Amino acid sequence: MLEDTPQPKPFRAIIVGGGLLGLTAAHIFAKMDMDYVVLEQHDDLMPKIGSLLSLMPHTFRVLDQLDALDAVSSVVTRVDKNVFMSANDATIWKAEKLAQLIETNHGHGVRIVHRPHYVEALYKSLPESAKARIHVQKRVVRIDVTDDGVTVHCADGSVERGSMVIGADGVHSRTRQTMQSLAAGLPADTDQPSPFITTFRVLFGNLPLLRDLESGTNYECAATGVSTQILTGTKQSWLAVYEKLETPTSKRLRWTEDDKQGILKKWGNLYVAPGYTLNDVYHCCSGAVGLINLEEGLLDTWSWKRIVLVGDAVRKLEPHAGLGYNSGVSDLVELANGLQRLTREKSASSSPIRTADLEDLFRAYQAQRMEDTPTIISMSERRARMCAWLTTKDWFMARVVFPWLPLGEWSVKRILGPVICRAPVLDWLYEKHLPARAIPYVHHPKSKAKKIVTYNDTVAPSTSRLPLLTGTIVLAAVATVGFRLHKRL
Repeated sequence: MLEDTPQPKPFRAIIVGGGLLGLTAAHIFAKMDMDYVVLEQHDDLMPKIGSLLSLMPHTFRVLDQLDALDAVSSVVTRVDKNVFMSANDATIWKAEKLAQLIETNHGHGVRIVHRPHYVEALYKSLPESAKARIHVQKRVVRIDVTDDGVTVHCADGSVERGSMVIGADGVHSRTRQTMQSLAAGLPADTDQPSPFITTFRVLFGNLPLLRDLESGTNYECAATGVSTQILTGTKQSWLAVYEKLETPTSKRLRWTEDDKQGILKKWGNLYVAPGYTLNDVYHCCSGAVGLINLEEGLLDTWSWKRIVLVGDAVRKLEPHAGLGYNSGVSDLVELANGLQRLTREKSASSSPIRTADLEDLFRAYQAQRMEDTPTIISMSERRARMCAWLTTKDWFMARVVFPWLPLGEWSVKRILGPVICRAPVLDWLYEKHLPARAIPYVHHPKSKAKKIVTYNDTVAPSTSRLPLLTGTIVLAAVATVGFRLHKRL
């Protein structure tokens, strides 16, 4: 009698980080036929300081697939108007409404949400079985990788064993540092330099609604080396002051209450919105006021053997364009699609998933996500520098080019639009509520319903880089004149 063939161990993912992406990953893996656990180092999933988060149309498509759309929709608000103005004298340079254009083009619009409210909505909308897989006070101190699995050691002495590790633990990712050390043949606890550079830091806080300011408006006030912002929702407002550091650094800097007061003393007279200076509103902030670095950069290698990274662990974006979390969601979706295909293929053949299989999957994941990553990084960098001028070129773009040319509409259609249209969705999960849209999406999953009617489902989004190249050449030529003009002023 022949002995039974040993069955491969069930595939198990260990997700490090229980923040925004970790909770999103919990939603995704709860829909997959796969074992998983989420490890969060803090003792509470709720952020200690509330800030602002932007949600893009392609992220709403994924939330719809995850049955989290209703929970999230109850806490978000829309921003219909952008006002660009001087932080020195409150002169308004430009006011434009682009939100409706985005919604018309892509069905879903752009929404903003108080970060703690979004985290709460994500967590509460998880099934109880998924909540039970999220463990707090689990600070990862070591990861062992073997030919057939991984072992994750936590500071409290507990151990988790699985098939792979997903590092969703943010800009200071412990998973990334461990992965890089192991790849270099060093002890896992070897300190690794940050791959990111900090050029700006941001002071941020929460405000009540302010008299005479329109709700649903993003007020951005520009100056040399600093910019301010008030964004008004329907129930509250958010304040931010972005300041250029004297010298860009890759060090992890921690700021004190004295540093916050130093910013207030230095920039208190700057306008943050029409009729309001920083001094006028600062003491109206509710809760704690934060001061953090705004790192920027991109990691060259996103995986090693059975470890893979997503979100801020590989790509840190300056937040003006609001693309950070949304890009991380697309990372998770691309990764989950590959894992779903791989596990089904191996299950059908009763074959184990080898390290080489995961390495191939991870390389394909990085290559796919890198198609739009340079554009995403460029949008984020340009927006930050147009508001807090680092160079004469930045000043010229903000003061001369942007107010007089329809760059916002052009960017929505030709730069941001194609990124949204090409964003992946979970190709194995139903999408239930895709609104009518003027521009078709590239990727579509399963659908129970008939094909949803669109305004124009035959016109593909422009993916040509010719308009961007042409615009760049024209602006470069005009900027030369601007440099000379600025020096005379």
